[in-house]
Amino acid sequence: MHVFAIGASGVLGRHLVPMLLRRGHDVTVMAPDRLDRLPAEVRRIRASLLAPEAERLLAADFKGVDAVVNAATAVPATPTAPDGWARNTALRSAGTGVVTGALQEAEVRRFVQMSITMVYADGGDDQLTEAAPLDHRPARATLVGPVLAMETQVRKLPADEIAWSILRGGRFVGPGTVQEQQRARLRAGDLPIPGDGREWVSMVHARDYADAVVAALERGCAGKTLNVADQPVRVADYYRDLARADDSPRPRHDPNAAAEPSHRVSSEAARQLLGWTPVHGIWPLRDQDR
Repeated sequence: MHVFAIGASGVLGRHLVPMLLRRGHDVTVMAPDRLDRLPAEVRRIRASLLAPEAERLLAADFKGVDAVVNAATAVPATPTAPDGWARNTALRSAGTGVVTGALQEAEVRRFVQMSITMVYADGGDDQLTEAAPLDHRPARATLVGPVLAMETQVRKLPADEIAWSILRGGRFVGPGTVQEQQRARLRAGDLPIPGDGREWVSMVHARDYADAVVAALERGCAGKTLNVADQPVRVADYYRDLARADDSPRPRHDPNAAAEPSHRVSSEAARQLLGWTPVHGIWPLRDQDR
């Protein structure tokens, strides 16, 4: 199968691209940068979804492609910077429309869209399936709005013509992810547990998420939105165990720190429909790829 992967030159791509090659697929990757990190066998296209001619060019590049993966994101290095999320927002809203338009023009038969579980409303201790409500509070609009726009555009694709699937991934952990920043802050004693830390957090190793992408591509899981996350843990337990893994100081509680929504995500549907099971875990000592 010829797979065209958009934006897979970063953390996900370092796992996904070699995995696809090992399984005998041909791979083309389009990204604006970091293409030099990819294996030599990969065809590289240096371009952005936000370029004026992107849809026309993509439609031509998609000709003869069997499947497309859209993993285009632009998470800012400084999330609190003014307009720091503007490019990521544009990629998820306008960029996704570019991809879906080109898919239909080129008559590509399979499509996997990367999404996130962080868009769910606070679920407390309840397990969150794919039917759980999204968080529509104004304070979360910067995150949730673009993801909702992205997923809505994908769902408009005719599933009988394009076997599309949306994979809502938990927070990525492993090398090159925010987990490395968390570990550094724990070593410095600079990452407190917000409040009582009873909220749930759902994460997934980037390599395990790549496994789910490959399964969705090969199975053609048409018209499905699936959660892809490892076993959820409480925030306090995660911080304490992460600190213990590095022999870092035990993190303190900060009653004034704002807690994020509680997301106890269920990935049972991915297990059933994709045969997916996380094997790399969320803890640094279990990383197999350093």
